Amino acid sequence: MEFKDYYKILNVPRDADENTIKRAYRELAKKYHPDLNPGNKAAEEKFREINEAYEVLSDPQKRAKYDQLGENWEELSQRVKYTGPEAPFGFEFDLGNAPFSEFFRVFFGNGGFDIPGFTQSRTRRIRRGEDINAALEISLEEAFRGSTRTIEYSLGGKRRTLEVKIPPGIEPGTKIRLKGQGYPSPSGGQPGDLFLEVKIAPHPYFQLKGKDIYLEVPITLTEAVLGAKIEIPSLKGKVILNIPPQTQNGTTFRLKGLGLPPSGDQYVKVNVVLPQDLTPEEMKLFGELKKIEKTNPRKHLGV
Repeated sequence: MEFKDYYKILNVPRDADENTIKRAYRELAKKYHPDLNPGNKAAEEKFREINEAYEVLSDPQKRAKYDQLGENWEELSQRVKYTGPEAPFGFEFDLGNAPFSEFFRVFFGNGGFDIPGFTQSRTRRIRRGEDINAALEISLEEAFRGSTRTIEYSLGGKRRTLEVKIPPGIEPGTKIRLKGQGYPSPSGGQPGDLFLEVKIAPHPYFQLKGKDIYLEVPITLTEAVLGAKIEIPSLKGKVILNIPPQTQNGTTFRLKGLGLPPSGDQYVKVNVVLPQDLTPEEMKLFGELKKIEKTNPRKHLGV
């Protein structure tokens, strides 16, 4: 006679909380699901035990009754006699040497059963299939414009191909739900869903923060001093940035509406690059400039 230790089957402690039990069940159910182990009778039996254990431990009332057996399960398994207000349906029954699992089918109302002089049927709880969570990496350009991706994945030994629509302006961490594309239900219910968590691949020169795009652009000393109109990249294509005269190094400009739609902007930080490999003529011009310039950048230091 075998006692079904549901805690051992799910590999959780007896004081495990609801989330721990659910997490353990999902991991084991995925591992031993018949669709992932075709023809494996041992896996099918394990899958049945996992579902039986979860059926009891996930229900607070059933779990409380199950826990009443405690350490006396060997004694109780020889001959079970339950009566009184806590007995199922308020009547007395005696299972003698019936297998212990048969007792649990009666005790927890799992399915229908017959007792002389009394017939009771129960509706089996139908559970939906498990969800699948996966990552979907897209480019920053796809996040900006939106796109359609074709994905392939394996489920139950079979390849599936799906088209996924990516809406414009999608942010990293967003989950796209594909209804009914998860694991099938072990009890004939609705299949689970497939959830794709969006990840955006690093970009060579853009940085994404929320819906805003950040870009650093080098400019020359003369462009910073005299001002200029320079061409820079954006997710919409090349645009013109107007740099006013006497722009300081590190100045940041905002280009409205050039971030992720509908509300993102593009921020452009300019870095002034000092000239190198100057010709004698250029050095002479800088010498003349030095004689006449009046700016003292260290004035605030008292020097």
